[in-house]
Amino acid sequence: MTKDFRYCRIKLPPEAFLIAEGPDLPPQDLINENVWNSIMSLPDDVSLRTSDDHGTELKFMHGLWSSIIESAGETEDVMWHSLLDVADELKACIVNSIIGFYRVAASCLRSSLELAAHGTYYQLCRNISEYKIWRSSQGDILFGNACDNLNNLDDIISINDHLYAKMNDTLFDQKNSRYQGYSGGWARTLHSKLSNFVHSKPSYSLVDTWAGSTGPIYVKKSFGTISALYCDTLALTYVLIKLARPDFKLPSQTEFIFKFPNIKPSKVSVYSYEYLWGDDFPKKAKILFL
Repeated sequence: MTKDFRYCRIKLPPEAFLIAEGPDLPPQDLINENVWNSIMSLPDDVSLRTSDDHGTELKFMHGLWSSIIESAGETEDVMWHSLLDVADELKACIVNSIIGFYRVAASCLRSSLELAAHGTYYQLCRNISEYKIWRSSQGDILFGNACDNLNNLDDIISINDHLYAKMNDTLFDQKNSRYQGYSGGWARTLHSKLSNFVHSKPSYSLVDTWAGSTGPIYVKKSFGTISALYCDTLALTYVLIKLARPDFKLPSQTEFIFKFPNIKPSKVSVYSYEYLWGDDFPKKAKILFL
């Protein structure tokens, strides 16, 4: 095990950062060893156990994070600003999931979903000036309000009709919508799932995700839950980007969501992609949920 690269801690040199103010100074107020061990020993243990058995999932999650940065592009529209924030939340999700803070990881996913939805709303319904006002805390738009406004757009109505005809689902509809007996669209349903973690509802608190233990500790099922929610959140984020930028093409590294045998996309994500990307959509995705 002495050859395991994970056992070596290093401090990155100043040149590893985009902005660095000269060489590092020696420690000015070094943490007590017992305090360090108390804070870090359990997260370190969880990170090693998680990366022992979930290297493939972590690689895919990291690749999806990277794809969001790629998808931001170079045009500084509303989505450019939004996606940079989304990428930060996704990275935080990965870090928290690998060290066992599963509830916190889910809250990062909810933030990333809200940021993507707000970006899409301001891109399609408002403008970048209003978005910057909202970002500076001088405006207010709730996730549900963003969904309501997006839901009234002709392009959204069209894809909603398509999804409902295919599988009785939509993107943004409320529970009590024009579709009789409908339980709510993909965005609201996913947001509700993630909100359960944010509000520490029964079965979603930290102690619940740690199987009744104090933690953090590694729990395979909990990591798997976060990994699945991560993929679903990214799938919906790509749909939002496509709605905001009609010429958007999927980064090549995202296709694993629809091809990797251990990842089965939800029907609503498959039909959404099929509708929005047409011939560019991986054909194999059509059979994974049958």
